[in-house]
Amino acid sequence: MKNRRYGLFIRVLTITLLLGVLPTPQPRVLAQTAHMQLAATKFHTLYVPIATRNSPWKSPFGVQAEAPLTLGSPVLSRTVELGSGWARMGPISWRRVQPIEGGPINWSLLAPLENELRAVQQYGITPEIVVFDSPSWATINQPFVTSCGAIRPSKFGAFAAFMREVIRRYSKPEFNVHHWELGNEIDVDPRLVPPNNGFGCWGNINDPFYGGRLYGEMLKAVAPVMRAADPSVQIWIGGLLLDLPNTTEPGKGKPELFLQGILEAGAAPYFDLVPYHAYMPYVNQTVDPDQVPGAPWTSLGGRVLGKARFLRQIMAKYGVNKPLFMNETALMCPDYFPFRQWCSPPGQAFYDMQAVYAVRTLTRTLSVGVHGALWYTINGPGWRYTGLLDAQNNPNEAYLSLQALNQQLETAEYVGKLSYGNGIEAYEFGRFDRRVQVVWAVSDQTLAISVPQAQFIRMTDRKGNPLTPIADGSNYVILVRFDPIYITLQPAT
Repeated sequence: MKNRRYGLFIRVLTITLLLGVLPTPQPRVLAQTAHMQLAATKFHTLYVPIATRNSPWKSPFGVQAEAPLTLGSPVLSRTVELGSGWARMGPISWRRVQPIEGGPINWSLLAPLENELRAVQQYGITPEIVVFDSPSWATINQPFVTSCGAIRPSKFGAFAAFMREVIRRYSKPEFNVHHWELGNEIDVDPRLVPPNNGFGCWGNINDPFYGGRLYGEMLKAVAPVMRAADPSVQIWIGGLLLDLPNTTEPGKGKPELFLQGILEAGAAPYFDLVPYHAYMPYVNQTVDPDQVPGAPWTSLGGRVLGKARFLRQIMAKYGVNKPLFMNETALMCPDYFPFRQWCSPPGQAFYDMQAVYAVRTLTRTLSVGVHGALWYTINGPGWRYTGLLDAQNNPNEAYLSLQALNQQLETAEYVGKLSYGNGIEAYEFGRFDRRVQVVWAVSDQTLAISVPQAQFIRMTDRKGNPLTPIADGSNYVILVRFDPIYITLQPAT
């Protein structure tokens, strides 16, 4: 939710760009090892055929829209065509629908959301709803008149009562909502955003755990009421901005310890999922968008993988293992220096890189057990050109790539990472009747791999267009470049 976003702090990356640390693109060269095989044949013994599911396959990928997802709307049609399994929806503003303490809930304000919920249910899309923006009478910022702030402990009961009524209404079959996210980018101090800002607001620079302990106390008060209202409820903490792995700037506190604060409060039993956000800026070079040298998370594997590892390390300290979900991601085109020179407006190179980022990022999330990923937004041009559609709702390159990814991985499950040699990143997904490999060159070069002709079914580019391999005896030689490709093989016997 970035239409009112306060910005993404990427000063380290900016300095890196200004100093010229980023490597220049390497010339395309064909690797000498034209017949690279899998590093060890024992990999094939790890493949387990996947039994047919009892329920229809649902994509782990989805979107958030800043346009109506109502029946007949072009954005809903494109969401369905994309193959989305999830939709992040709402948000529901507590401040707007219950402005008076103890007053009635104004359900009429949620009529548009209810129409959207009815619509997405017809297509089997799972809704995940954000509840945020507390009324000023409930926040800790009294006597200041602002809604941006943590909820006061004395008002936890009021929030629990509100959530009870919301869940009772929307867990009914008519709406079928069971996934609830309490806040958005909760690890932001209200002093860093404008008054009455609906985002963040649970952060506290002066607290060693940045306000996470108070949020945890809220969960302990509210979660039992939510679960009593709907035994199937899934409680998501507010999606974490998690800007840096180690904040060192004086006066900024330690926002990266917000989740640790929740666990310090003993609130682990009171939530079900940990969502986080990961955005990368376009840097106008053919380098991995999430592995940019000098960027804050690169040493940990990038924002996507590094944040997942960081959060799991924190949970492991407390013996906790909660599922992760990346519920906001995109490659963006910032409107500030030095990025604006490449983005006014962005050209084809940006949209091509956005498509590459989409396939690499969402594939990597599954490889480390992150349960899913949501792109912000589907409608376009979107916040900092992150929309998957243009202003006329026509698909861009990233949309076509995500659509192909959903089609390629349909009914498949992650099997493991492949070793095709240095410079190549590859992941395998399996069905009972085939294996699908997602393969790309890490940097801007051309490398070659080979696969047995007897197992080969097909290969396509990142948009699903067929490609032709090179015959070489009993093998096929496949050229791998920066753009991801898909190789479909029969299971090894």
